[in-house]
Amino acid sequence: MDRERRRTVFNRIMCGTAVLAIGLSGWTLWDLWDRRHTVDEACGGLVPVGEVLALSGSGGEITPARNVSDGIRPDEGPLPQDCVLRSEEVAEGRRVGQGMFFFSARVATEPTGQTSEPVDDSFENALDPGNPYVRVPRVHQPIGGGVPGHVTDIGVSVRLPCPGVEHRGEEITAVRVSAELDAAVRPEFSEDGQLRRADRDRLADIAVTTANNLAGELGCPDRLPEPPDGIPALNTEPVAPGEAEGTCAWYGRAGLDTGRANASGWLPDRVLEARADDRVWEERCLLSVSGEARGRAYERYADDPAYREFREAAAGEGRRSWWLSAESFFGDAAEQVAVDPADDERVAVPGRGGYDDGANAWWATSVCDGRPAVHVLTAGYPYSEAVGRHLEPVFRAYVEDVAERRGCTDIALPSKRDYQRGS
Repeated sequence: MDRERRRTVFNRIMCGTAVLAIGLSGWTLWDLWDRRHTVDEACGGLVPVGEVLALSGSGGEITPARNVSDGIRPDEGPLPQDCVLRSEEVAEGRRVGQGMFFFSARVATEPTGQTSEPVDDSFENALDPGNPYVRVPRVHQPIGGGVPGHVTDIGVSVRLPCPGVEHRGEEITAVRVSAELDAAVRPEFSEDGQLRRADRDRLADIAVTTANNLAGELGCPDRLPEPPDGIPALNTEPVAPGEAEGTCAWYGRAGLDTGRANASGWLPDRVLEARADDRVWEERCLLSVSGEARGRAYERYADDPAYREFREAAAGEGRRSWWLSAESFFGDAAEQVAVDPADDERVAVPGRGGYDDGANAWWATSVCDGRPAVHVLTAGYPYSEAVGRHLEPVFRAYVEDVAERRGCTDIALPSKRDYQRGS
């Protein structure tokens, strides 16, 4: 082949390669534009698209889950509104019974008019890692960095005060946004049953940016600061009360697990907590009894007639953990706290305290920054049948600690008689 023919063949190959590269580049650009457009369209242009597409499980085609949500359109209807997205990567690896959604965001305003309720149901085993309804014990971590919000095992929620503004003719007081990586319910898109560190940080950025964007559209005067990097994961291992420094520190300081305070032997000797942050609208402390302490209590009261009902109830419950959940709700979240998770009509009444025998829950109320607050202590069943009569000093210590930290007044606690009804 002479030099001229070789040059001609080479030029043709190069031209063909260039055309192919241009075609592939065009397809890649189109695919990227289509993915970004889908997220932007479904979520009303409020979420930072690049951050969403950098989350775990975002590979392949992105499609809106129209059967679940119509998307976010603040100008077209009342809030809250949601956008829910599927991804090809999540769908391809899905097995029967596994979640199929990739990402979701919710925007809302306060007052929400919705019922809030204690998450921990006394008939669920909140500290059992084998419980299919509880992936990790749910003690949400605050975001920190001056951002009012918290991190769950799959998402982030933030709150932005928005005084003196109306939406569709209704006065609002704040903006609320949550961003969740729904794919994190599956092990291939999570780490140790909860969000990977990079995904926690990205979801915090998404929630804050979305809240600020919504605030701009509604005319809110304030904006949230950028969230910090390296937001901690949820605590999953209980510790001794004396080691607690956050939402369970009150229990260790009061010495309720030792000495005369726990002369009965029924009170918890382990706690699971989060960092304390006065900016969050809900906080929780989980307390539990270790296996060793449970064994001592069983042996000590094996023939005591006062605990006959507990022994009968426990006989059919196997090795359920003994736990308490101390929870507090503030502001809008405290307007309608259902003290029984199974009945939204049974709510805490401002200015009063009480006991709900259907939920094994004691509740108190107070006023924090001029807004209502509700405090709830739930005892897991059948542990509730034994520990109830010993909980008055526990709940009092918890409520008084929260009130001191948050500057709350007008505390109303259950009566002493309510604790006898809990046994």
